[in-house]
Amino acid sequence: MKKENFFALLTLAVIGASFYFLYRIFSPYLVPLAWGFVLTLVAFPGYRRLNGWMRNRRSLASLVATILTILLVVVPALLVMFLLGKEVVEMYESFEKAVKAGSFEFLAEWRNISWVEDLLERLAPWLDLSELNLQSIVLENLRSLSGVVLNQSTKFIVGFAQLLFAFLLMAISMFYLFRDGERFVAWVKDLIPLTHEEKELLFGRIRDMVYATISGGILVALVQGFLGGMAFWILGLPSPVLWGAVMTLLAFVPVVGPFLVWLPAAFLLVIYGQHFVKAAILVAWGAVVVGLADNFLRPKLISERTKLHTLILFFAVLGGLKAFGLLGLIAGPLVVAVCLAIIDIYASKMKVPETDA
Repeated sequence: MKKENFFALLTLAVIGASFYFLYRIFSPYLVPLAWGFVLTLVAFPGYRRLNGWMRNRRSLASLVATILTILLVVVPALLVMFLLGKEVVEMYESFEKAVKAGSFEFLAEWRNISWVEDLLERLAPWLDLSELNLQSIVLENLRSLSGVVLNQSTKFIVGFAQLLFAFLLMAISMFYLFRDGERFVAWVKDLIPLTHEEKELLFGRIRDMVYATISGGILVALVQGFLGGMAFWILGLPSPVLWGAVMTLLAFVPVVGPFLVWLPAAFLLVIYGQHFVKAAILVAWGAVVVGLADNFLRPKLISERTKLHTLILFFAVLGGLKAFGLLGLIAGPLVVAVCLAIIDIYASKMKVPETDA
């Protein structure tokens, strides 16, 4: 092997090893760093105004912006998590009592309901449901769900110290990103081998995606979750905070949405308690009020700004959740947006001018 080739391979090996160990060093803290980056990016316009009012005292403005962001965003989120955990425990306890009291016995008699009998007779030539034991299916799934919830609650209590440490890291990251973020972005832009217009396109897509996913996505999800939870509370259904939170999370996923909660709830109202009026109100509220909130707000706040097709956004959110956990709600669409921006840049370079053709 030539001397030059040997030193080139040695250099590549050293660079590869350096970046590998760099990743190993930062990998335990990537999640709080990412959340700090996201919250900083969303709150950065407010930081700029605050910095102007404080006559460009960046350190003080960064500290105040960090505290305000935590108070306005993180503290309410932790409060909701506390209420949610409380309702999960209460729901688990009430479920255990209901099973012991035989409250789910009605599931064994579901075939005796007149309209169900008619439906089964119509489906009999194509679908045999005679062996279907709805009670055992529901009870097994509810037990599994309750076990998972209880296990996660235990993990949360055990890992509280770790969560507090991650929260501290996120706050520190936000402070320095507020103060030095613009210089960091300028340094990253200088490293990218693209023209000025292409850099602006790439970073503009990233900015629009984060703002749309955070500002628009969270607003749409909160409105839908609040409206759905309020319907549960007004109708006297159990755990309105819990199911409102579930509908909030589902609202982030395009196509799916909160109807996966309120529609089965309406069905159970009919089957379990014969509450036809409550079920009709819940369906009307979910389809009209909650549905209109999605149809009106989502296109204005997300789709028009991100320029992503609904199907692409749907799989981006699902894949992001699977790959990155809760952070994937933002990371998934963001990665897709960056890739599509790179494709656009490549496509623009490959176009042949008509005069040349």
